[in-house]
Amino acid sequence: MGQKNNLKKFLLYLFRWQLSTPILWLVIRNLGTDLTATIIANLIGGSIFFWVDKIIFKSNYTEIWYLKNGNCDKCHQTGELYRLVRAKNYDRTNAQPKFFCAKCSQEKLKELNIKNVKIFSSKTIYQQLSK
Repeated sequence: MGQKNNLKKFLLYLFRWQLSTPILWLVIRNLGTDLTATIIANLIGGSIFFWVDKIIFKSNYTEIWYLKNGNCDKCHQTGELYRLVRAKNYDRTNAQPKFFCAKCSQEKLKELNIKNVKIFSSKTIYQQLSK
């Protein structure tokens, strides 16, 4: 499921880049093909697509995970730790960070699933946590 979501985001991003083509073409056609025209076209495109990118990368469909090494906040086991910061219907951006080991992370993901929090990469994360 995580790879499918990443593919959708990638295709959306490629489509977004294609939307900049008419802007670049119009500016280059009307101002010529020198460096100044290219800079102006890129500034216009950047001014527009800054907002489009913000929507793509801050959408609820984009999960944010933090990884680090240390002690699990639940069982105190030392090793690689995971923290889900944001997913659809779940945002702990401003919450006190809690990092969990693989076992405790699996338990947390199961709890979130019961609470109807959609985690697109859960199968991928489960596989990574199981190793």
